[in-house]
Amino acid sequence: MKERQKITRFDGISKWLSNSVSESEDKRYTHRLLTEDKSQRDIIIDKLILIVQKAHEDARYRLRKLAGNSLTPFGDFSDNDPSNGYPERLNIISRQGYFGEIFSGIIAENFAPFGQDDWEVPAFLFRFHLVEFQHLEFLNQTEKIAKKRPGRTGDDCLAFLRNSEGVIIASLVCEAKCTTNHYTEMIAEAHKKASESHIRPVDTPQIIDILQDYDDPFSSEWVKSLRVLWLGPVDKNYERCDLISYICGKHPVINPTWISPDKPHEQYTAARRLEAVEIHLHEVENLVTTVYSQPASTTPSVNISTQTVQQPDDSEVAKANSDVIVEGEVLQNEMTQPNRCMVDIRTANNFNLHL
Repeated sequence: MKERQKITRFDGISKWLSNSVSESEDKRYTHRLLTEDKSQRDIIIDKLILIVQKAHEDARYRLRKLAGNSLTPFGDFSDNDPSNGYPERLNIISRQGYFGEIFSGIIAENFAPFGQDDWEVPAFLFRFHLVEFQHLEFLNQTEKIAKKRPGRTGDDCLAFLRNSEGVIIASLVCEAKCTTNHYTEMIAEAHKKASESHIRPVDTPQIIDILQDYDDPFSSEWVKSLRVLWLGPVDKNYERCDLISYICGKHPVINPTWISPDKPHEQYTAARRLEAVEIHLHEVENLVTTVYSQPASTTPSVNISTQTVQQPDDSEVAKANSDVIVEGEVLQNEMTQPNRCMVDIRTANNFNLHL
Protein backbone atom coordinates (compact mmCIF):
# COMPACT_ATOMS: atom_id res chain seq x y z
CA MET A 1 0.00 0.00 0.00
CA LYS A 2 1.37 3.42 -0.98
CA GLU A 3 2.23 6.04 1.60
CA ARG A 4 -0.83 7.93 2.80
CA GLN A 5 -1.47 11.44 1.52
CA LYS A 6 -4.36 13.32 3.09
CA ILE A 7 -6.72 15.65 1.25
CA THR A 8 -7.19 17.96 4.21
CA ARG A 9 -3.66 17.96 5.66
CA PHE A 10 -3.56 21.28 7.52
CA ASP A 11 -0.09 22.26 8.74
CA GLY A 12 -0.29 25.00 11.33
CA ILE A 13 -3.90 24.37 12.31
CA SER A 14 -2.90 24.08 15.99
CA LYS A 15 -1.86 27.76 15.92
CA TRP A 16 -5.34 28.75 14.75
CA LEU A 17 -7.48 26.41 16.86
CA SER A 18 -6.84 25.50 20.49
CA ASN A 19 -7.71 21.88 21.23
CA SER A 20 -9.26 20.70 24.50
CA VAL A 21 -10.26 17.04 24.90
CA SER A 22 -12.19 15.18 27.60
CA GLU A 23 -13.32 11.54 27.81
CA SER A 24 -16.05 9.60 29.57
CA GLU A 25 -15.04 7.10 32.23
CA ASP A 26 -15.54 4.15 29.90
CA LYS A 27 -13.48 5.85 27.16
CA ARG A 28 -16.27 5.34 24.60
CA TYR A 29 -17.24 9.01 24.45
CA THR A 30 -14.88 11.85 23.61
CA HIS A 31 -15.67 15.56 23.60
CA ARG A 32 -13.36 17.92 21.76
CA LEU A 33 -13.53 21.71 21.87
CA LEU A 34 -11.74 23.67 19.14
CA THR A 35 -11.61 27.41 19.78
CA GLU A 36 -10.45 29.92 17.21
CA ASP A 37 -7.68 32.43 17.78
CA LYS A 38 -9.00 35.00 15.32
CA SER A 39 -5.64 36.78 15.23
CA GLN A 40 -4.27 33.73 13.40
CA ARG A 41 -6.94 33.61 10.71
CA ASP A 42 -5.04 35.67 8.17
CA ILE A 43 -2.09 33.32 8.57
CA ILE A 44 -4.04 30.14 7.79
CA ILE A 45 -6.67 31.46 5.38
CA ASP A 46 -4.78 30.61 2.17
CA LYS A 47 -4.34 27.03 3.34
CA LEU A 48 -8.02 26.78 4.23
CA ILE A 49 -9.01 28.14 0.83
CA LEU A 50 -6.83 25.55 -0.88
CA ILE A 51 -8.39 22.69 1.11
CA VAL A 52 -11.91 23.87 0.26
CA GLN A 53 -11.05 24.22 -3.42
CA LYS A 54 -9.52 20.74 -3.51
CA ALA A 55 -12.59 19.26 -1.84
CA HIS A 56 -14.79 20.62 -4.63
CA GLU A 57 -12.46 19.89 -7.55
CA ASP A 58 -14.01 16.48 -8.20
CA ALA A 59 -17.41 18.07 -8.81
CA ARG A 60 -15.84 20.53 -11.26
CA TYR A 61 -14.03 17.65 -12.93
CA ARG A 62 -17.30 15.79 -13.40
CA LEU A 63 -18.98 18.79 -15.06
CA ARG A 64 -16.02 19.34 -17.37
CA LYS A 65 -15.95 15.65 -18.22
CA LEU A 66 -19.58 15.88 -19.34
CA ALA A 67 -18.50 18.72 -21.63
CA GLY A 68 -15.74 16.54 -23.09
CA ASN A 69 -12.91 18.49 -21.52
CA SER A 70 -12.06 16.92 -18.21
CA LEU A 71 -8.27 16.67 -18.25
CA THR A 72 -7.02 19.34 -20.60
CA PRO A 73 -7.06 23.14 -20.36
CA PHE A 74 -10.26 24.65 -21.65
CA GLY A 75 -8.58 26.86 -24.19
CA ASP A 76 -11.30 27.81 -26.68
CA PHE A 77 -13.93 26.73 -24.18
CA SER A 78 -12.77 28.98 -21.33
CA ASP A 79 -15.81 31.25 -21.71
CA ASN A 80 -18.12 28.25 -21.58
CA ASP A 81 -16.70 26.26 -18.66
CA PRO A 82 -19.67 24.28 -17.30
CA SER A 83 -18.21 24.52 -13.79
CA ASN A 84 -18.29 28.33 -13.79
CA GLY A 85 -19.93 29.52 -10.59
CA TYR A 86 -19.45 26.25 -8.72
CA PRO A 87 -19.68 26.41 -5.81
CA GLU A 88 -19.15 30.11 -5.16
CA ARG A 89 -22.38 31.15 -6.86
CA LEU A 90 -24.58 28.90 -4.73
CA ASN A 91 -26.60 30.23 -1.82
CA ILE A 92 -24.66 31.07 1.33
CA ILE A 93 -26.58 28.40 3.25
CA SER A 94 -25.43 25.75 0.77
CA ARG A 95 -21.83 26.92 1.01
CA GLN A 96 -22.06 27.01 4.79
CA GLY A 97 -23.24 23.40 4.78
CA TYR A 98 -20.43 22.37 2.45
CA PHE A 99 -17.90 24.11 4.68
CA GLY A 100 -19.20 22.15 7.66
CA GLU A 101 -18.74 18.86 5.83
CA ILE A 102 -15.22 19.73 4.73
CA PHE A 103 -14.35 20.74 8.27
CA SER A 104 -15.43 17.35 9.57
CA GLY A 105 -12.85 15.89 7.17
CA ILE A 106 -10.25 18.31 8.52
CA ILE A 107 -11.01 17.07 12.03
CA ALA A 108 -10.75 13.42 10.96
CA GLU A 109 -7.38 13.85 9.27
CA ASN A 110 -5.74 16.36 11.61
CA PHE A 111 -7.01 15.77 15.16
CA ALA A 112 -6.70 11.98 15.54
CA PRO A 113 -10.23 11.04 16.62
CA PHE A 114 -10.20 8.20 19.18
CA GLY A 115 -6.43 8.48 19.33
CA GLN A 116 -5.94 7.30 15.72
CA ASP A 117 -3.88 9.64 13.55
CA ASP A 118 -4.23 7.70 10.29
CA TRP A 119 -7.87 8.28 9.38
CA GLU A 120 -8.17 8.99 5.66
CA VAL A 121 -10.90 10.76 3.68
CA PRO A 122 -10.69 9.23 0.19
CA ALA A 123 -13.23 11.53 -1.49
CA PHE A 124 -15.87 14.18 -0.80
CA LEU A 125 -19.33 13.48 -2.21
CA PHE A 126 -20.28 16.92 -3.53
CA ARG A 127 -20.80 15.68 -7.10
CA PHE A 128 -23.95 13.86 -5.95
CA HIS A 129 -25.86 16.94 -4.77
CA LEU A 130 -28.15 16.87 -7.81
CA VAL A 131 -30.52 19.69 -6.87
CA GLU A 132 -27.60 22.12 -6.59
CA PHE A 133 -26.25 21.28 -10.04
CA GLN A 134 -29.71 21.68 -11.51
CA HIS A 135 -29.93 25.04 -9.75
CA LEU A 136 -26.47 26.06 -10.97
CA GLU A 137 -27.50 25.36 -14.55
CA PHE A 138 -30.60 27.49 -14.00
CA LEU A 139 -28.52 30.30 -12.54
CA ASN A 140 -26.03 30.22 -15.41
CA GLN A 141 -28.86 30.50 -17.93
CA THR A 142 -30.91 33.15 -16.15
CA GLU A 143 -28.37 35.17 -14.08
CA LYS A 144 -30.76 35.06 -11.13
CA ILE A 145 -29.63 35.01 -7.50
CA ALA A 146 -29.18 31.60 -5.88
CA LYS A 147 -31.85 30.26 -3.56
CA LYS A 148 -31.46 27.78 -0.74
CA ARG A 149 -31.83 24.20 -2.01
CA PRO A 150 -32.81 20.99 -0.18
CA GLY A 151 -29.98 18.96 1.25
CA ARG A 152 -28.69 15.64 0.00
CA THR A 153 -29.36 12.48 1.95
CA GLY A 154 -26.60 10.11 2.99
CA ASP A 155 -23.33 10.49 4.88
CA ASP A 156 -21.84 13.95 5.40
CA CYS A 157 -18.21 12.88 5.32
CA LEU A 158 -16.49 9.52 5.61
CA ALA A 159 -13.03 8.61 6.83
CA PHE A 160 -11.48 5.16 7.11
CA LEU A 161 -8.68 3.31 8.83
CA ARG A 162 -6.78 0.74 6.72
CA ASN A 163 -4.21 -1.79 7.80
CA SER A 164 -0.88 -2.35 6.04
CA GLU A 165 -2.59 -4.59 3.47
CA GLY A 166 -5.18 -1.95 2.59
CA VAL A 167 -8.05 -3.64 4.42
CA ILE A 168 -10.50 -1.21 6.00
CA ILE A 169 -10.65 -1.93 9.71
CA ALA A 170 -12.77 1.04 10.80
CA SER A 171 -15.13 3.65 9.37
CA LEU A 172 -15.62 7.12 10.79
CA VAL A 173 -19.09 8.36 9.89
CA CYS A 174 -19.17 12.15 10.29
CA GLU A 175 -22.33 14.17 10.81
CA ALA A 176 -21.58 17.84 10.19
CA LYS A 177 -23.46 20.94 11.28
CA CYS A 178 -22.52 24.57 10.70
CA THR A 179 -24.40 27.61 11.97
CA THR A 180 -23.66 31.30 12.25
CA ASN A 181 -25.53 31.20 15.57
CA HIS A 182 -26.30 28.30 17.92
CA TYR A 183 -29.23 25.87 17.90
CA THR A 184 -29.75 23.09 20.41
CA GLU A 185 -32.14 21.42 17.95
CA MET A 186 -29.32 21.13 15.44
CA ILE A 187 -27.12 19.34 17.96
CA ALA A 188 -29.93 16.95 18.84
CA GLU A 189 -30.64 16.23 15.18
CA ALA A 190 -26.97 15.46 14.53
CA HIS A 191 -26.82 12.95 17.37
CA LYS A 192 -30.06 11.32 16.35
CA LYS A 193 -28.87 10.82 12.79
CA ALA A 194 -25.48 9.52 13.92
CA SER A 195 -27.28 6.82 15.91
CA GLU A 196 -28.61 5.00 12.83
CA SER A 197 -28.06 1.27 13.10
CA HIS A 198 -26.17 0.40 9.89
CA ILE A 199 -22.47 -0.27 10.45
CA ARG A 200 -21.22 0.16 6.87
CA PRO A 201 -21.50 3.69 5.44
CA VAL A 202 -24.40 4.06 3.00
CA ASP A 203 -22.29 6.17 0.61
CA THR A 204 -19.55 3.58 0.14
CA PRO A 205 -20.74 2.84 -3.45
CA GLN A 206 -20.74 6.56 -4.25
CA ILE A 207 -17.12 6.94 -3.15
CA ILE A 208 -16.21 3.99 -5.36
CA ASP A 209 -18.03 5.69 -8.23
CA ILE A 210 -15.94 8.83 -7.74
CA LEU A 211 -12.59 7.09 -7.45
CA GLN A 212 -13.17 5.00 -10.58
CA ASP A 213 -12.90 8.22 -12.59
CA TYR A 214 -9.24 8.57 -11.66
CA ASP A 215 -6.51 6.50 -13.27
CA ASP A 216 -3.89 6.40 -10.52
CA PRO A 217 -2.70 3.70 -8.12
CA PHE A 218 -4.01 5.42 -5.00
CA SER A 219 -7.58 5.56 -6.32
CA SER A 220 -7.35 1.96 -7.53
CA GLU A 221 -6.21 0.83 -4.08
CA TRP A 222 -9.12 2.63 -2.47
CA VAL A 223 -11.62 1.09 -4.87
CA LYS A 224 -10.39 -2.40 -3.95
CA SER A 225 -10.56 -1.65 -0.23
CA LEU A 226 -14.01 -0.10 -0.44
CA ARG A 227 -15.45 -2.93 -2.52
CA VAL A 228 -14.39 -5.44 0.12
CA LEU A 229 -16.05 -3.33 2.82
CA TRP A 230 -19.19 -2.83 0.73
CA LEU A 231 -19.74 -6.34 -0.61
CA GLY A 232 -17.77 -8.67 1.65
CA PRO A 233 -18.77 -10.12 5.01
CA VAL A 234 -18.32 -7.82 7.98
CA ASP A 235 -15.02 -8.69 9.62
CA LYS A 236 -15.27 -9.37 13.34
CA ASN A 237 -12.55 -6.78 13.95
CA TYR A 238 -14.22 -4.07 11.85
CA GLU A 239 -15.66 -1.10 13.74
CA ARG A 240 -17.89 1.82 12.87
CA CYS A 241 -17.15 4.97 14.87
CA ASP A 242 -19.22 8.16 14.86
CA LEU A 243 -18.18 11.80 14.85
CA ILE A 244 -20.34 14.89 15.36
CA SER A 245 -18.86 18.13 14.03
CA TYR A 246 -20.67 21.29 15.21
CA ILE A 247 -19.42 24.69 14.00
CA CYS A 248 -21.11 27.63 15.68
CA GLY A 249 -20.69 31.39 15.65
CA LYS A 250 -22.39 32.03 18.99
CA HIS A 251 -20.27 30.90 21.91
CA PRO A 252 -21.51 29.83 25.36
CA VAL A 253 -21.14 32.19 28.31
CA ILE A 254 -22.23 30.29 31.41
CA ASN A 255 -20.63 26.96 30.48
CA PRO A 256 -17.54 26.50 28.29
CA THR A 257 -19.32 24.15 25.83
CA TRP A 258 -22.71 23.62 24.21
CA ILE A 259 -22.32 19.83 24.13
CA SER A 260 -21.75 17.78 27.28
CA PRO A 261 -18.06 16.97 27.79
CA ASP A 262 -18.90 14.03 30.07
CA LYS A 263 -21.52 11.86 28.37
CA PRO A 264 -23.20 11.41 24.97
CA HIS A 265 -26.25 13.47 24.06
CA GLU A 266 -29.56 11.81 24.97
CA GLN A 267 -30.43 11.57 21.27
CA TYR A 268 -27.40 9.36 20.61
CA THR A 269 -28.65 5.83 21.22
CA ALA A 270 -26.08 3.68 19.40
CA ALA A 271 -23.63 1.49 21.31
CA ARG A 272 -20.63 2.69 19.29
CA ARG A 273 -17.73 4.97 20.12
CA LEU A 274 -18.65 8.61 19.62
CA GLU A 275 -16.61 11.80 19.39
CA ALA A 276 -18.48 15.10 19.59
CA VAL A 277 -16.50 18.10 18.34
CA GLU A 278 -17.66 21.66 18.70
CA ILE A 279 -15.78 24.37 16.86
CA HIS A 280 -16.18 27.93 18.10
CA LEU A 281 -15.44 30.31 15.22
CA HIS A 282 -15.96 34.04 14.82
CA GLU A 283 -17.98 35.61 12.01
CA VAL A 284 -18.77 32.26 10.41
CA GLU A 285 -20.57 33.73 7.40
CA ASN A 286 -17.65 36.02 6.59
CA LEU A 287 -15.24 33.10 6.81
CA VAL A 288 -17.38 30.94 4.52
CA THR A 289 -17.77 33.79 2.03
CA THR A 290 -14.01 34.33 2.01
CA VAL A 291 -13.01 30.71 1.40
CA TYR A 292 -15.60 30.36 -1.37
CA SER A 293 -14.86 33.57 -3.24
CA GLN A 294 -11.13 33.24 -3.92
CA PRO A 295 -9.33 30.87 -6.27
CA ALA A 296 -7.06 28.34 -4.58
CA SER A 297 -4.57 27.85 -7.36
CA THR A 298 -3.37 29.65 -10.44
CA THR A 299 -1.92 26.57 -12.09
CA PRO A 300 -4.55 23.82 -12.31
CA SER A 301 -4.65 21.84 -15.54
CA VAL A 302 -8.36 22.51 -15.60
CA ASN A 303 -9.21 26.17 -15.22
CA ILE A 304 -10.70 27.07 -11.85
CA SER A 305 -13.06 29.91 -12.57
CA THR A 306 -12.08 33.30 -11.20
CA GLN A 307 -15.25 35.05 -12.31
CA THR A 308 -16.79 37.66 -10.05
CA VAL A 309 -19.27 36.04 -7.69
CA GLN A 310 -22.78 37.41 -7.73
CA GLN A 311 -23.55 37.80 -4.05
CA PRO A 312 -27.13 38.01 -2.72
CA ASP A 313 -28.36 41.43 -1.65
CA ASP A 314 -29.20 42.26 1.95
CA SER A 315 -32.80 41.13 1.68
CA GLU A 316 -31.75 37.75 0.33
CA VAL A 317 -29.20 37.30 3.10
CA ALA A 318 -31.79 38.20 5.71
CA LYS A 319 -34.23 35.73 4.21
CA ALA A 320 -31.60 32.99 4.15
CA ASN A 321 -30.67 33.65 7.75
CA SER A 322 -34.31 33.55 8.84
CA ASP A 323 -34.67 30.21 7.08
CA VAL A 324 -31.73 28.92 9.06
CA ILE A 325 -33.24 29.94 12.38
CA VAL A 326 -36.48 28.12 11.74
CA GLU A 327 -35.44 25.00 9.93
CA GLY A 328 -32.89 25.75 7.29
CA GLU A 329 -29.69 25.01 9.16
CA VAL A 330 -30.79 21.58 10.26
CA LEU A 331 -31.90 20.81 6.73
CA GLN A 332 -28.84 22.46 5.33
CA ASN A 333 -26.55 20.36 7.41
CA GLU A 334 -28.36 17.31 6.33
CA MET A 335 -27.48 18.64 3.00
CA THR A 336 -24.02 18.66 4.27
CA GLN A 337 -24.01 15.20 3.20
CA PRO A 338 -23.42 15.92 -0.34
CA ASN A 339 -19.86 16.45 -0.47
CA ARG A 340 -17.89 14.23 1.10
CA CYS A 341 -14.53 14.37 -0.16
CA MET A 342 -12.73 14.99 -3.26
CA VAL A 343 -10.38 12.51 -4.48
CA ASP A 344 -7.42 12.78 -2.31
CA ILE A 345 -4.20 14.54 -2.86
CA ARG A 346 -3.06 11.75 -5.05
CA THR A 347 -5.90 12.32 -7.44
CA ALA A 348 -5.42 16.01 -7.07
CA ASN A 349 -2.20 15.40 -8.92
CA ASN A 350 -4.35 14.76 -11.96
CA PHE A 351 -5.30 18.42 -11.73
CA ASN A 352 -1.77 19.60 -10.95
CA LEU A 353 -2.96 20.89 -7.59
CA HIS A 354 -0.14 21.25 -5.12
CA LEU A 355 -0.10 21.76 -1.41
